[in-house]
Amino acid sequence: MDAGFGSSLAGDGVALIAVLAAAGIFVLSRRLLRRWGGTSDRQRIADLEARLNEAETAIAAEAHVLVIWRGKQALPDRVLGSMHGAATLPETPAALIDFPAWLDRDSASALADCLHDLRQDGTPFNIAIKSLSDELLEADGRTAGGLATLRFRPLAGERRKIADLAHEAHRLGKQVERLSAVLDAAPLPVWLRGTEGKLLWVNQCYAAAVDAQDPDLVVAQGTELAGRAAMDRTAASATTGCLGRIHAVVQGSMRALDVFEVPVTGGTAGFAIDMTVLENAEKELDRHIKAHTSTLNKLDTAIAIFGPDQRLRFHNAAYAELWPLDPEWLGSHPPDAEILDRLRNQRCIPEQANYREWRAKQLTAYTTIEPREDWWHLPDGRTLHVVCEQHPFGGVTYLYENVTDELALESRYNELIGVQRETLDNLEEGVALLGSDGRLKLYNPAFARYWQLDPEALDAQPHIEELAQHGSQLAADSSTWDEVRYSVTRLDAERKPVTGKIDVADRILQFVAVPLPDGNSLLTFADVSDSARMERALRDRADALEAADRLKNMFLSNVSYEIRTPLTSILGFAEGLQIGLAGPLTAKQQDYVRDIRRSSTDLKTIIDAIIDLTAIDAGALELKLEHVEVTSLLEAVAEKLANQIDERDLTLNIEVGADVNSFVADPKRVEQILSNLLSNAIGFSDRGATIRMGAKKTRGQLQLWVSDQGRGIEPEFQKQAFDRFQSRPIPGGHRGPGLGLAIVKSFVELHEGQVSLLSKINQGTTVLCTFPLDGPGSSQRTDVRKSA
Repeated sequence: MDAGFGSSLAGDGVALIAVLAAAGIFVLSRRLLRRWGGTSDRQRIADLEARLNEAETAIAAEAHVLVIWRGKQALPDRVLGSMHGAATLPETPAALIDFPAWLDRDSASALADCLHDLRQDGTPFNIAIKSLSDELLEADGRTAGGLATLRFRPLAGERRKIADLAHEAHRLGKQVERLSAVLDAAPLPVWLRGTEGKLLWVNQCYAAAVDAQDPDLVVAQGTELAGRAAMDRTAASATTGCLGRIHAVVQGSMRALDVFEVPVTGGTAGFAIDMTVLENAEKELDRHIKAHTSTLNKLDTAIAIFGPDQRLRFHNAAYAELWPLDPEWLGSHPPDAEILDRLRNQRCIPEQANYREWRAKQLTAYTTIEPREDWWHLPDGRTLHVVCEQHPFGGVTYLYENVTDELALESRYNELIGVQRETLDNLEEGVALLGSDGRLKLYNPAFARYWQLDPEALDAQPHIEELAQHGSQLAADSSTWDEVRYSVTRLDAERKPVTGKIDVADRILQFVAVPLPDGNSLLTFADVSDSARMERALRDRADALEAADRLKNMFLSNVSYEIRTPLTSILGFAEGLQIGLAGPLTAKQQDYVRDIRRSSTDLKTIIDAIIDLTAIDAGALELKLEHVEVTSLLEAVAEKLANQIDERDLTLNIEVGADVNSFVADPKRVEQILSNLLSNAIGFSDRGATIRMGAKKTRGQLQLWVSDQGRGIEPEFQKQAFDRFQSRPIPGGHRGPGLGLAIVKSFVELHEGQVSLLSKINQGTTVLCTFPLDGPGSSQRTDVRKSA
């Protein structure tokens, strides 16, 4: 636009200088008239006025408006000139400089910016502006001295054409600038290509899509969005210009883009729309459809979907298995009526007296809204439950459920219910089923008989409160029915089975109240009168036996102590007689005294055993544990019974393992164990036989054993050998009270050990005692150490 006005700048400048000169002459002449009042000066003033009038006439000859500012104020100092009907401008200075009020938006903005630069920096300008009434004007700004001037004048002729072109070019440039800004800010990639397909321009979104900061750099490098070379540009849609869909990594993620290119002047314009969400939705819908189809194919119910045109759209695998129809023919989407005809020809649908009427009735499902249910009893004995309902997308959906087995099951269920009913009615136990509301739902005759209830009253489903009130009047203890009532009416979390007995007249009824998972309660009443009486008799007998056992233990304890005291005196007197305190004894007397001492010692041993067993039974016997040296213990026991071994001419072999040293035990009780075992072995061994006694370690335990070569123990007696007072004497041989092995077993178990016996007839007997090496409680101590 400035170039268009370049040829007229010279003439405009001369005119402006003339105007300014005339104004200066006018002002000077006025001052001279005041200063000089002489005749010669008047002539000069007249000449100046004439020249001024000529200048003003020359200025007024051209249509224009001149606005002059002397200072920095907003309003102009003077407004000169007129358009003489060539254009319409505001008349007042304030309205004239209110550019947005009478100029279009672009012109007002451009003129305001230029005027600001003129008054601030003295920058001249010459631009074309357009009023709101579409009048094209020239605005020229200049500075002279301390003045700033703005002149408006209309454009005509060649200058108007140039101004029109310049203004239109400026307008189009603004539109292009705005369009570029819109496209640059668009949220989708946009680009322009030349006729050769080379990128000419891309927007910011395109640059961001290819991970570039500057769109100009993208254009310079020719960076393509993705896969342009592989796209068939000749297959673009004639209406939309869509080239197809591509997949590209955009800002670090894979996106699906639909690419469009349309021809424009000088090339093509393209844009890409992100279709990732739509593509994911399509994939998700496809997965749902496949999953829906897969689910329907796995159902046992046959399903067939027909479209609005009454042709088969979908059927599952159960439908294909239900009917003997060709799969390929079903894949051709046959009409519903044709399918019915084929099924009728193959005798697969119910026999109908008027088939045409029946088929027409079936096909009315396409014109009705309400769902329809029917039962088809097929000629082959099957029964189908057929449900027909409208499909949401038009057409109908058929569901064929084979209920043959269900009907048979229902029949068997009804039969079973009848059998159970008969079973309950013939039970001797009284049975009552109470619902979750506490009312009687089921009962048998025995229940009514036991509680003297009228069946008609029970059929009215009385509440548990009524039953409890009636039962409390018959029962000896009315609180029992309260317990039953509470068990039925409690909350589910607190309901627990309740059992007990009720005395009713001459009967004793045992009841059980069981809460069921469905909230119901089951009551059973069994007549246990005979068994209760038997139980009572057995309990009385057990109490009597327990009392007798206590009396026996008390007797043994007291008698043992009472006998031990005089026995100790007898031993003392016998020993005194033997050593000659009462004088010398004859040989015969010595034998008698020796027999007295031997018999007294045996009796004392028996009494000590009884006392020990009594203490064990009472839990009063405590072990005094210490480290026991095994070899010394075995030798001490052998030394103690050496006289008896010599008297029977026996041989005792002591066998101790090389790794056996000591173990924790009560030495007195272990010695007593070995003495009893060795005494039994001596008593049951033949003269001249060999007895073995020994010890060995195995698996953290110590085993002590005594073995003889006597006649052995009968197999049927071996299990009773460790019981108290169980003795099998040998004719002419050893006989004991039957407490030795009982004492052994009790003492070994006190040490938390085990005792076992191995015996064969005429081959001997071996008794094996196993002790923990670390004494009683060692296993618990080991577990505590491991857990710590």
